[in-house]
Amino acid sequence: MTIDCEWIYIEGNKTSLVAYAKRQKENKPISTAMAESAVNQIINARMCKRQQMRWTTRGAHLLAQVRCAVINDDLPTKLAAYYKKMSELPEHISRFLELLRRGAKQEPQPF
Repeated sequence: MTIDCEWIYIEGNKTSLVAYAKRQKENKPISTAMAESAVNQIINARMCKRQQMRWTTRGAHLLAQVRCAVINDDLPTKLAAYYKKMSELPEHISRFLELLRRGAKQEPQPF
């Protein structure tokens, strides 16, 4: 994640960000219980010990991203951005894939 992405996130969510220093000055409680509960709810659905199957760490990370997008109601937007990014391959990869396609169409050459 880049600084630009983080800044965009902060700007887009500034109304819901907690000013911890201000709360501490005012002797108000500081708690991450709501965030922890949301994270646990998302992850425990598949990673809990009662399940016979478990995700790999990478798989769980990817699944958590999908579940968060579903909860935030922006999965279609995220998927559209993903597919757009995937369709814009770098030139050297596009050339390589084209060579592979051409090679797959040709008859195998005897040794």
